[in-house]
Amino acid sequence: MVEQTAARLRASAPVAEPWVGVDRVAAHLACKRQRIYDLVSRRTIPHRKEGSRPLFKLSHLDAWIEGGSAT
Repeated sequence: MVEQTAARLRASAPVAEPWVGVDRVAAHLACKRQRIYDLVSRRTIPHRKEGSRPLFKLSHLDAWIEGGSAT
C-alpha cells in the first residue's frame, strides 16, 4: 500500500524544468554561441550564473522573446 501511494505521488509530481547551457540555448534560438555570450555580457538575456557558467531556462527565453525584449 505504501509503495503504491509513493509511486502515485512520484508519477503526479511536477517535473522541474532543467537549467541548460549555452550550447542548448544557441541551438534553441538558432544562433551562434558567441551571440549568447554577447547577450549575457550585456545583461539583456535572462540567465543566472553558476560560477562563470551562464545557465538558462528555455521557457524564460521563450517568454523573453515573446515579450519583445530580445534585441
